[in-house]
Amino acid sequence: MEKHSCNGCCVSELSGALLFGGIISDTSIRFSTENKKVIERIKQDIYDGFGIDVTVNTVSKMHRINIDDIYIVENIMGGISQNGDIPFSCCRASFVRGAFLGGGSVTDPQRGYHMEFDTKNEKQAYRLQEILKHDGFNAKVTQRKGYYIVYTKGSEEIADILGYMGDTQSAFEMFSVQIEKEMRNDINRRVNCENANTNKAAKASSKHLYAIKKIKDAKKWDKLPDVLKEIGELREEYPEDSLKELGEKTNPPIGKSGVNHRLSRIVEFADSI
Repeated sequence: MEKHSCNGCCVSELSGALLFGGIISDTSIRFSTENKKVIERIKQDIYDGFGIDVTVNTVSKMHRINIDDIYIVENIMGGISQNGDIPFSCCRASFVRGAFLGGGSVTDPQRGYHMEFDTKNEKQAYRLQEILKHDGFNAKVTQRKGYYIVYTKGSEEIADILGYMGDTQSAFEMFSVQIEKEMRNDINRRVNCENANTNKAAKASSKHLYAIKKIKDAKKWDKLPDVLKEIGELREEYPEDSLKELGEKTNPPIGKSGVNHRLSRIVEFADSI
């Protein structure tokens, strides 16, 4: 699985995993899975996000993380995203990926391909639906045997969501997606393209925002030319916009290459500080 795009992504991924696949109380956190790659990922997210090195217990084929220290529980639950919007697209994708690690599956029923995320938490089910819809996916919610099911259908939509969630090859290994070879090959082709475009944009935006913060923290923002300050402020206001969309908001509008040039100059200036 690929590395996280920004520092908030590991916490967002952990949020999705615990809220969809964990058992949480005021005094304990439980997460279990038969997938060794998944439990290793959750363990790493806890360490990266909170500096806490948890123990994985394995009995037969089941891998478990059990946290009973109330202070660690409060630390983690106070830090993960349980309410409201997630501002950055890379973090939203990480939350969805975590939800899939915790309660997701892709199957091939007779009527067509089907992806779903299962949880007993009604609030989080509708929250996930809104996150997916915000990023252009058609998700619905239903109930089944005490669970709230967020689901979508169709090979193209599923391929796009897998690409949105992250790296295709290791994603298949981690998610243990059970689909036929023909479908797997089709998804691989679609995901490779979507994944490259999404990750490239998210990483670029995070780099720009970091550079802008660094310059402002150093109190050197006013030293930049007005055209650079304009594009920097637009990037802060619209962190998810493409270069083309940012260019349409400048006065006068400029093309993608112009936007890229100006943002690159901001990054270079930040690097010189």
